Amino acid sequence: MSYITEEEMNDISTYILLPLLLDLVGKYMWFPDITPLNHLHPDQFQQLLDMITIDHIEVKQRLKAAKIKVEKNWKGGPSLDYKIFVRGYEENHFYWRNAVKA
Repeated sequence: MSYITEEEMNDISTYILLPLLLDLVGKYMWFPDITPLNHLHPDQFQQLLDMITIDHIEVKQRLKAAKIKVEKNWKGGPSLDYKIFVRGYEENHFYWRNAVKA
């Protein structure tokens, strides 16, 4: 039984994936010619990073207001594991590393 609504689950996924995207775009910024973002002007990379950061802050605030806490529970291996604490309950959530990279 899930104690998390679909909207909250979308926020949790967004909260988990945005820092990974932020890191990826930051790496792309250094070698843009060999990345899928090679069409961006150098200033646009910073704008993109700023937009991702703002989105992450907003979703973090929504989760805090809903009393949802997300913690990394990485054990190594093929998945990224998280524990989600929501209104007195605990759930496990994971992503396959290859799916995230894709």
